[in-house]
Amino acid sequence: MKLFYSPFHTFVHKVLVTAHEAGLWKDITFVPTFPFKNREGEDQGDAYSIAAINPLDKVPTLALDDGQIVYGSQAVVECLDSMSKSGKQLYPISGKKRWDAITRLALADTMFENTVALAMEGWNPVEEQRIDFFKWIWPKLIRGFDFLEIACKKGFDDFDIGQAAMLHAVSYTDFKVNFYDAKDPLYPEFDCFENRPNLKAWWDDTIQRPSVTSHYNVEFDGEDSAAFCQQQVQLVLEAQR
Repeated sequence: MKLFYSPFHTFVHKVLVTAHEAGLWKDITFVPTFPFKNREGEDQGDAYSIAAINPLDKVPTLALDDGQIVYGSQAVVECLDSMSKSGKQLYPISGKKRWDAITRLALADTMFENTVALAMEGWNPVEEQRIDFFKWIWPKLIRGFDFLEIACKKGFDDFDIGQAAMLHAVSYTDFKVNFYDAKDPLYPEFDCFENRPNLKAWWDDTIQRPSVTSHYNVEFDGEDSAAFCQQQVQLVLEAQR
C-alpha cells in the first residue's frame, strides 16, 4: 500500500505512529507530497497533486493494494489499525475507554487543524492579519491543552489512538513556534507545557516509543520528487482499473 503524506518530521505524524504500532511500516510505500512547495521561484504545487485519487487533493491519503483510497487522517488511522499485524490495536474495542480515546482523538485533531489555520494566517503581512481570528482560536487551544493536562494527570492504561493524536497536536504547536519566522501576534513564544507538569511528563515518556523515534526529528530518506509522486498516483489508478 501507499501513503501519500507531507514528510515534515519536525512534528509527530499520528498516521506514521499508527502504521508503526500496527506493524505495517515495512508494508507501506511512503510517497512525499508538497502542496505548497516552491522551486526556483515557481509554484510547483500542481506537480505534487494527488487530485486524481483524492478529490480534496489533501494528505494523508492511503491507497490500498487493490486501488481503494482512504483519506482523512481519522479514516486512515482507523484503516491501518484495523489491519494491525502487531497483535495490538490503538482503538479500544468498546465502552468507556473507546469513547474516551476517540474523544481525545477528535480534540487533538481539531487543535492541530486550528494551529495550522493560525500558522497560515501568519503567512500574511502583519497589517493584513485578522487579529480577531487569533482571538477566536486561541481560547480553544488553551482550553484544549488544559483538558489534556487533566487527562494526563488521570493517566492511561495503554497507549491508544487518542494519545497518537495528542502527540501530533502537541508537537505541531512546538513546530509552529520554532519553525515559522512569522511570530504569533498573541502568543509568539507559546509553551504548551507551562504550568502543565502532567502533560510534560507524559510527553517526555511517550516520545521515546519506537513508533515516534522512527520518524520524529529524523530526516526523510527516500525519493521525494514530483515525478515519483505522479508515478505512484498512476500505479494507483492502474490498480483501480
